[in-house]
Parts: sequence; structure tokens; C-alpha cells
Amino acid sequence: MGVVRMFEADDYRPEYSLLVLKDPNVAWPDEEPEIPHYRDRGDTPNGTFAGSGAGWIYADAPDLDDHLVRLELHAEPPSTSHAKFDEVLETPYRSSSGTISLAWVTCGPGAQVDLELGDAEWFRVRIARRREDAEDRPGSRYHWLLQFWPDTAIWAPVWLARTEAVMGSRLIQDIEAVLRWTPQLPLETPTSDLAKRLLVSEAEVRDALTSAEQIGLLHTDGPEPLRLRLGPGASS
Repeated sequence: MGVVRMFEADDYRPEYSLLVLKDPNVAWPDEEPEIPHYRDRGDTPNGTFAGSGAGWIYADAPDLDDHLVRLELHAEPPSTSHAKFDEVLETPYRSSSGTISLAWVTCGPGAQVDLELGDAEWFRVRIARRREDAEDRPGSRYHWLLQFWPDTAIWAPVWLARTEAVMGSRLIQDIEAVLRWTPQLPLETPTSDLAKRLLVSEAEVRDALTSAEQIGLLHTDGPEPLRLRLGPGASS
């Protein structure tokens, strides 16, 4: 099955170089919700490229020119072909109202609804970005494709394409995102597997883990395989 519904904007101008999507009506139930609502830190860390949480998606949106943004709802996972895109991330997303809209850092969508997601609460979203020559003016522009589909089998984010150099301070947020979206901690994984998930080198993972432990963002128990938990260790 192809696209169920779609929305496209060719004049989105991001604030502070960030693409922002938000749930226009966030009303979580009174009972303790599942991840990542109680693991959201109150901010919106987007790591080396993009990040998601309960009712929000943030992504790096360089340049001040208009961005072309396409949102798609699928009934099932779409084709995994992403050769045309420079940066690609797949991550879970939790919906409150069943809708999502383009927004800005300093301004929410209000009552505006750009894409109806439906009654499902849990989704997977593939966030893809590329830069290409503009057809209607000199220079180039960014094209975005965000594909949503229902998925109750929550599993951690995975990076499918990278072209930009990774900053260690932001790679820490990528690792934290993997932990926030892991249903049951600790996450037990070899360093090599975590590096493959993040599309970075093992050395970069080790450096990021050292920095993350120093600031108390996460901690690991013992040597390989890693056993990662959020927050500082007992001796910190």
C-alpha cells in the first residue's frame, strides 16, 4: 500500500536552523505513560541530525531560505530506499491527538493540523533530508521527507544515512535517544552494534560514552557488552 495521506509545504522557513513538528493538542492520560513521555527531559534534543519524543520532532534545518517539507502517512513501512537523501533517521514517535503540524521554535502550530495520523498512539517515522539545486531560482534548497506509519513494537532509533561530520557533543544526545526509546533498561549491546546503529565509528562511540558518563547523562556497568542506563551511576 502506498501513501494514505500527505501534506507538502514549499515555503517553510525554520527558526534557529531547526525543523519543528508538534502535536497541536497534547493531552496525555493521568496514568504513568510509557516511554518516552516520562523520559523526555523537558527539552527537545535533536542530536547530530534529528530527534523525537512525545508529541515533538526536531531536526537540523540549515540555511535561511525556504525549505520544501513533505509529510506522508503510510499504513505499513514504506520502501527503505533512501539513496537520494543525505541524512536519514528512523525513530519512534508518540502521538496524543492523532495529528501533527509544522511549527517553529518560538511558536506552536495553534489549532493548525497539517497531517492526520489517525487513532494509533505509537508510530515509526523516517526523517530524510537532502540538498539539491532549486528549480525556481538560483542556488539550492533543502528537501525533507517524513514518512509515518503505525508501529506499536517500540524499538530504538537507527541512523540509515549520514554525510555530515559527527560532533561528539551531539553524538551524546543520539546515544541518549537510543536509551530513551529502549522500553526496558539496561540496554545490553556490544560497542560495535551501537556504532552500526548510529552509523559512526566505535572510537566515536567510546569517546561519547566517556563524555556522557562524566556529565551524568548515562552510565554503563562493566566492560563489553555495554550495559547502559540513563542517569549517573551510583558512585557519581
